[in-house]
Amino acid sequence: MKKLFIICALALSMTGCADFLNVENLGKSTIAGFFGDEDGLKAAGLGLHRLVTDFYDDQYIRMGELPGDNINLIRVNASQIIQLVYDFESRPSDTSGYPYLVWKRGYEICTNANNILYYGKQLLDKYPEHEELINQHFGYAYFARALAIFDLCNVFAMPYDYTADASHPGVVAIDYVPGFDSELPRNTVKECYDLVLLDLLSAIHFFGEETERTPNYISGLACKALLARVYLYMKDYANAAKYAAEVMEKVPLADRADYVNMFRKAQDFPGEAILRMNSYDTGNSMYRLCIPLSGASIVPDDAFMAKFSADDVRKELFTFVAEEEDGEEYAGKVYTAICKFLPFKHGVSTSENRRWDPIILRVSEMYLIHAEALCLGGGDLSRAADDVKAIRARALGKKPSEISLNYSGPAELDRIIQEERSKELCFEGHRFFDLKRRGEDVVRSASSTSTMKHLKYPDYRYVLPISQLEMQANDQMKQNDGYDEK
Repeated sequence: MKKLFIICALALSMTGCADFLNVENLGKSTIAGFFGDEDGLKAAGLGLHRLVTDFYDDQYIRMGELPGDNINLIRVNASQIIQLVYDFESRPSDTSGYPYLVWKRGYEICTNANNILYYGKQLLDKYPEHEELINQHFGYAYFARALAIFDLCNVFAMPYDYTADASHPGVVAIDYVPGFDSELPRNTVKECYDLVLLDLLSAIHFFGEETERTPNYISGLACKALLARVYLYMKDYANAAKYAAEVMEKVPLADRADYVNMFRKAQDFPGEAILRMNSYDTGNSMYRLCIPLSGASIVPDDAFMAKFSADDVRKELFTFVAEEEDGEEYAGKVYTAICKFLPFKHGVSTSENRRWDPIILRVSEMYLIHAEALCLGGGDLSRAADDVKAIRARALGKKPSEISLNYSGPAELDRIIQEERSKELCFEGHRFFDLKRRGEDVVRSASSTSTMKHLKYPDYRYVLPISQLEMQANDQMKQNDGYDEK
């Protein structure tokens, strides 16, 4: 069969429903039956949340950090598939790990979103009295599809301005439920971004003008935050600044006193999150990579850690002190670790709440987007500097008026913004994609354990190859340059 190989299965991935929703076994008619009432739609929405959670925790954050310059790999503890990404040695034949899993999980999100949109319209005709609920799920679906297509472009395509008109290959911008015989080629990056923008605006339409922040739910505010990120990647600085400012007006920065708990006690301290996924009944993949008690695979690079001053609250997220709940043999021992994914156990009532909920969007990023957009878009450098001062002041326990930035023009201020962005958003899935979108080299420290210390942009390895399974199943699929298609 000729088809986009990965997206032919529904795979809603919700507790208790996996077998029932196995399309390969039960067929398309069962999907229609599943969406026969509002309960099925609600379940589909929960399943979509689960897919996005797993995608970020298992794949996307890794793709944004492992190829970057802030992480060091402990090779004796790391799996081969992680080492391949870290060393820029991924191949199309790596069908047991990456790039296969990133492509597969990303398109599972798209497939589920498309099913919600397709069958939800039929449900709306049947049950017009549930219009509010159905429209809400339309908003969820449009946002999730936009997020997945944007993220897949970050992994498998060169940045938006790689060609003057963004006509280079992107991914498959699938906005419908394909037939089993469909042959689906890659769209251009421009076409992918056009769909992403349209989807986010459509989601805002269905959410309406609600302004309440509900971090564990997709909302209109989350759509505006993602629009700010997308426009920054497009170098559309006016729109990036506009949407970032709208979000900044609604969501305050987390207090310094709550900063560490925002990551390590997710349920008690939601902090400044605009969207973070609830991982209550899921595994914590990033936790397993970072926990030193069972042999961490990744740790912060020493040269990166040296950039933080002793009074920077963010430095606390590099020190793990084992608790009594960790076991008598570990209690009190101190380790260097990436603690953004390592929740506190003491004082947390249940083991299910001892978790890290993946953060997709938070307001600190909006401050940094706003600053970069004003700086590079010919805006007000003083206002851009104020954004950076707010982030740095919180980190250092000072007032913004006490922070001094030394710059004589946009280039120097931009360097300061990127340094602050690297420290504030470290290990959250941004670093490598930031280097890539800005056309910068990956330069690792001399102590890096990678076999690739310097990757010069625009080396073909800035993108992952399309999986061999996809290439074999779809004659219309084009492989990324530099990779063997066989």
